[in-house]
Amino acid sequence: MRLDAQVKPQAYTLALTIDPAQPDYSGSVTIDLLLAAPRQDITLHAKDLVITSVLLASGAQNLTAKPTRVDAERVRLHFARPLPAGKLSLSLGFNAKLQDKDVYGFFRQRDGRDGPWLAISQFEATGARLAFPLFDEPGWKLPWTVSLTVPEALMALSNTPPLASEPAARPGWKTVRFQPTPPLPSYLLAMAVGEFDARDAGSVGPLPLRFITPRGRGGEADFAAGVSGRIVASLEDYFGMPFPYAKLDSLAIPVTVDFGAMEHPGLITYASKLLLARPDEQTREFQRNYVSTAAHELAHQWFGNLVTMAWWDDLWLNESFASWLEVKITDQVMPQWRWTLHNQGARAAAMHADRLVSARSIQQPVNSDDDIGNLFDAITYQKGQSVLAMFEGWLGEQTMRDGVRRYMQRHAWGNARGDDFLAALGVADPTLPDAMRSFTGQPGIPLVQATLDCPADGRPQLRLTQNRLLPLGSSGAAPTQRWQIPLLLRTPGGDSRLLLRERSATLALPDASCPAWLQANAGGAGYYRVAYGDDGAQRLAAAPGLSDGEVMALLDDARGLHEAGALDSAAVLALVQRFAAHPRREVVSASAELLAWLQPLVTAAQRDAYAARWQAAFGERARALGWLPRSADSSTSNSAGNSSDSDDDALLRRTLLPLVADLGQDGELRSQALRLAQAWLADRSSLGAEQRAMVLATAALGADSTLVDALLAALRASAQANERQDLLRALGHVRAPALAERVREVLLDDAIDIRESLGPLLGVQASQAQTQDGALSWLRQHQRELVKRLGRDEPANLPTLFSSACSQAAQQALAQTFAATAKRYQGGQIALARSLEATALCTAWRSAQPSGL
Repeated sequence: MRLDAQVKPQAYTLALTIDPAQPDYSGSVTIDLLLAAPRQDITLHAKDLVITSVLLASGAQNLTAKPTRVDAERVRLHFARPLPAGKLSLSLGFNAKLQDKDVYGFFRQRDGRDGPWLAISQFEATGARLAFPLFDEPGWKLPWTVSLTVPEALMALSNTPPLASEPAARPGWKTVRFQPTPPLPSYLLAMAVGEFDARDAGSVGPLPLRFITPRGRGGEADFAAGVSGRIVASLEDYFGMPFPYAKLDSLAIPVTVDFGAMEHPGLITYASKLLLARPDEQTREFQRNYVSTAAHELAHQWFGNLVTMAWWDDLWLNESFASWLEVKITDQVMPQWRWTLHNQGARAAAMHADRLVSARSIQQPVNSDDDIGNLFDAITYQKGQSVLAMFEGWLGEQTMRDGVRRYMQRHAWGNARGDDFLAALGVADPTLPDAMRSFTGQPGIPLVQATLDCPADGRPQLRLTQNRLLPLGSSGAAPTQRWQIPLLLRTPGGDSRLLLRERSATLALPDASCPAWLQANAGGAGYYRVAYGDDGAQRLAAAPGLSDGEVMALLDDARGLHEAGALDSAAVLALVQRFAAHPRREVVSASAELLAWLQPLVTAAQRDAYAARWQAAFGERARALGWLPRSADSSTSNSAGNSSDSDDDALLRRTLLPLVADLGQDGELRSQALRLAQAWLADRSSLGAEQRAMVLATAALGADSTLVDALLAALRASAQANERQDLLRALGHVRAPALAERVREVLLDDAIDIRESLGPLLGVQASQAQTQDGALSWLRQHQRELVKRLGRDEPANLPTLFSSACSQAAQQALAQTFAATAKRYQGGQIALARSLEATALCTAWRSAQPSGL
C-alpha cells in the first residue's frame, strides 16, 4: 500500500473551484517533486477522481502522460521517456464530486433541512485522495499553498489566514488565496466554503480565536468562546511553548459520523452538537463534552501536528497522548469537575476491548488499506491513554512533562516514531522504553495475582505472579505473555514499588506484621487487574483512605475477574452494595453500572429479586433525587434545566434514575416519567434539556401506540438537533415488539437523516436484550436498503452495534447477517470477527453461571 519512497513530494500548490450548491467541483494541483533516480512512471493516490490533464515540467521540457488505475486508491502516470533524477514539477487537472452521504473527503451538508449547502473537508485518514490527486501518506509533511474560487457571497477558509481575496474571471465569483502553511501532512489539510458566521472570541497573546458557525448561529458558540482561551493557555504552559500556528478557527459541522472533532491546524472542526448550544441547551453534559473535546483537539496542535507520526502504525502517538492530556487540561481548567477520574472510564473501556483474543496491539503494523479501518478504536485511544497514565504515576508528573517537552523540542515541525517518544521519556529512567513497549507492542490485559506470605518468624512478603487475563470461553492459548509492569503498592505499613519483569517475584513489605489489607494498584492507574485471592478484595474495599480512583479500579477489576471465573457473583454484589452509598457521584455510578452489567445472568425467576437489589442499593437515593431539580420552580433554574441543584446531583440523576426505573422496576419513577414526557410533548417549555433525554427514554420503555405516534410527530417537526437526538434515543427504547418494529421504519425514512438516526435508534435497540433479536432480523431483511443510505464504508460498523448479544443463537444470526457483506467494506471483516468473539464470550460467561445470578 506504500508509494515508492524514491519519488519525494516537496510542496503543493492546490487550486479548487467550488460551489457547495453544486455536487461537482474542479481543480488543479502542482506538486514539486524530487526523484532519487531516473524512472518512467509515477504512482500517486487518487480515488473516484477524473484526471483531465497531466503535465510534468523537467527543465525546459514538458511531458504528458495518461493516467491508468492501479487499484481503487492509486493511479499510475506513465511517461513516453524516462524522467531524470532531480527536481520536477507535476501539474494535474481534475474533476471531483462533493461527497453527499459520507462525512469524509470533501463533503457537503445542509444545516437543517432547508439550510444552504456547506462544503467542508475531513481527510483523516485517507480522505484527501477523494478530493484531489496527491501523495497521501503522513510521512510527507510539506507546505501547502491553497486558493479557493467560490461564489462571491460565500466564506472560504483553510488552515492559514487569507492572503488576498480577488474577483475571479467568472462574474459573481472570487478567488481567496491563503498564506502558505507550515509543513503539514495531507490528512491535516482543511478547507471549508459556505454561508458561515465568524464569531470573534478574542485572543491568547498574539493568537486570534474565532468560531465559525452556520449562518445565524454564532451566538450558540458563547460557552465555547468563553472557555477556549483558558484551554490554550493551559496547554502552552504544559508544553512550555506558544501555540504553533497563526490562527485558531473552530468550525461547526452540522452532522458527523464516527468522529466528534478533528484537529486540523488553524481550523479545528467539531460536530455542531459539541460546539454549539442555545442557552436553553447548555447542559452540564454539553459543557463537559466541549471542554474535554477541545482540550483533546488543542493538545494535538503540538502533539500530532507540530510533531507528526511518520506512519499510521504510530497513530497512538497522536490519539493516546491527546486523550491522556485532555484529562489533565480539563482538570486544570475546571478543577471542580474532578476530571482525572475519567482516566478510570478510559481504563475500563480499554480493558473491555482488550479482553478479546482478536484485540490488536497499541502500536499495530499497518500493511493494507483495510488495516486503517480498525485503527480508530478503544485500543488506540483509551488503552494508550491508560498506559501513559500508568507510567506517569511511575515516573512522576514533572519528569513525565520534561520528557514530553524534550520530545517536542527534538522533533518540532517534523515526523517521529514511537521509539522517539520513548527515548525522550527514557532519559529520566532508562528502564522505561522497554517497559512501555511491553504494553504498546502486544495486546492483552496483565493479570497480577497477589498473595500475602506471612511467616510466623519473619517479615511479611508479597508473592506476585503475572499472566494474560483471558475470559471464560476465550479461544486464546495458555497465557504465556509477559509485561514489565510498574507496580505501585500500599499496605498499612507504607508504600512499595516494583517493576515486575518476570513471571513471578517476591517483594518484602514494610509492615511489621501481616497487613490487614493490600492495595496492589495504588492510585488505581495501573493497566493490569489484580486477583487478591480469598477475601482480599473485600478487605481492601473496607480499608481506610481508598481514593475514588482506587475504588473505581477495584469495581472494574471485579467485572473482569468475574468474566474470567476468578470472582463469584456474591463477591461482586457485595462490592456493589458497599459502594452504592459512596459520597462521590462517580463511584456510585460505577457501582450501578456494575450491577447493570450483571443483567444477562438474571433468569426469569430472578427478575424480581434482581429488581429488589436495585431498590436496596439505589432506590431511596434515586427517588430522593427525582426527575426534576429540587429548585425547579425557583428563580435559580435556567431554561436548560440547570439550577441550584449540585452538579453531582444533576449528573447522578441522569445515570441512576433510568436504571432504577427500568432494572429496578420502579413503577413510581416510570409513572412520573410518563407524565413529564406527555407534558413536554404538549408544551416544550415544561421540561429542561438537562432532563429531557432521560425522561423521554424512560417513558418510552412502556410506550403504547399513542405515545409512539406523539414521539414520531415531535421528531419530524423538530428543527433542533439535540432535541431530535433525544427523541430518536427515546424511540430506540420502545420495547413492545410491534411498536419497536414500527419505529425502525424511521431508518429508511428519507425525511430523517440516517447519520442522526442510526446510533441512537438502531444502536439502542441492538444493545437491549428485549429488542436485539427484532433489530437484527429487521436488519437482515432491510440491509440492502439501509446500506444505500450509509457512507461507503460505514456498513463495516453495523456488526459492532450487536456486540453485546449474549447467546449462541444471536451469534449465529450475526454471522448469517454479515458474513457475506463484511468483506466489502474497509475494516468490515475485523469488526465482524470482534463482534462474534464478544458474543461468544458473553455466552460462555452466562453458561458458566447455571443458576443465574
